Amino acid sequence: MVTFFAKTLNFLKDLCFPLTCCCCGEFVDTEGLCPNCWKQIKWISEPKCRICGLPFEIDCEGVCADCLSQKPYFDRAVSVFEYNDVSKKIVLKFKNGDTTYIAGLLASWMYRSAKDMFAKADIIIPVPIHFWKRLKRKYNQAELLARELSNISGVKYGPDLLKKSKGNETARRIEPQTKIKKFIRFFRNDRKHV
Repeated sequence: MVTFFAKTLNFLKDLCFPLTCCCCGEFVDTEGLCPNCWKQIKWISEPKCRICGLPFEIDCEGVCADCLSQKPYFDRAVSVFEYNDVSKKIVLKFKNGDTTYIAGLLASWMYRSAKDMFAKADIIIPVPIHFWKRLKRKYNQAELLARELSNISGVKYGPDLLKKSKGNETARRIEPQTKIKKFIRFFRNDRKHV
């Protein structure tokens, strides 16, 4: 009886909310991407720079020329895929398009790309957004991803450890080094949780 009820509920769920590609919206059999979008994603795997995570053209271990010539402001970065038209569409739909239901999928891709980093992590802290931006957007995509990554990895989730103390202008066209220096002053730690 329970099995029949569960199967009926699943059938109704699939009928009312069929799975679609998180990029183009085509119907799919499993959560994720349709075959056409999957082929267009440039997934990042080895060989890649051990600092910035960008792929190498040839198989070599080490650091890319950009990281050697100018040390980045971070120790290590990992990316799931290269930013192209398809991946851009996925990211922007998640960030601005109310497609919060793909947070688990994106987090699983992130976890697979950086398993070794999560094994060494003590806590996952999402980057906060200002109150007004949160009202406009309705959610903070970094919080959704951090929560899902915590569930997958078992690493503690610390949503209240960092606060956005000031609003700021959009950072789309600012160079990364300048962006960090400019915007670091807009964040503060929440001492009651430290």
